[in-house]
Amino acid sequence: MIASPFKRKLVAVFCVLAIIGLVGTSLLGTSLLGTGLLEAREDGATPKVEAQHLLTQPVAGDPGKEVDIQLYTFPPGSAVPWHIHPGAQEFEYELEGTLMIEVAGKPPRALKAGEAFHLAPNVVHRGWNASKTEAAKVYVVRIKPVGQPLAEIVKPPEAAQENSSTRFKPRTRFPLARMTGAAKSALPIWCSE
Repeated sequence: MIASPFKRKLVAVFCVLAIIGLVGTSLLGTSLLGTGLLEAREDGATPKVEAQHLLTQPVAGDPGKEVDIQLYTFPPGSAVPWHIHPGAQEFEYELEGTLMIEVAGKPPRALKAGEAFHLAPNVVHRGWNASKTEAAKVYVVRIKPVGQPLAEIVKPPEAAQENSSTRFKPRTRFPLARMTGAAKSALPIWCSE
C-alpha cells in the first residue's frame, strides 16, 4: 500500500503516462481533443513552440492542487527561454525527437524519445530543439497550485550568461500569442510577459 499522499499522486501521474503510452501518440494529434494551441516564439525566430492543452483536473483529496497536461511540439531550432513553474512538479516524457534541457547550474542534457525527466518546483530551466530537421514532441504533466501560472520567465542564471558562447542562445524577449474565448478561460497563459 502506498502511504503518503505525494506517493499516491506520483503513482497516479505515472499511470496516466503509461496509459497514454499504451494508447499511442496518434490520439494526441487528432482534432477530437478540441483544444486550442498556445504558440510561443522568440522575437525574430520563425519556429514556434506549440503547446496543446489536453487536460486540467483538480487533484482528488487536495483542493489546492490541480493536474495540467500538455503536449508540446518543438519544431527544429525552436526554444523556450529560462523559466520556472511556480510551485509545480513537472514530469516530462519525450515522444519524438530530442529535446535539450538545461537546469540552472548544470550542463544541458538531451531528453531522447522514450525518456522521462522530473523537475521540482521553482527550478530555473530552459529547453530547445537543437535539430535542424526533426521536430521534438514532449508530453508534460504538471501538478501545480490552483491559480498559479503554468510558467514565469526569469533572468538567465549568471553561469549561463558567462558560458553563452558554447551554448544555445535564445533571444532576450519571449512574447506569447494571446488566446481568446473558451480556450483562454480554460487554459491559463503559459507565462507572464
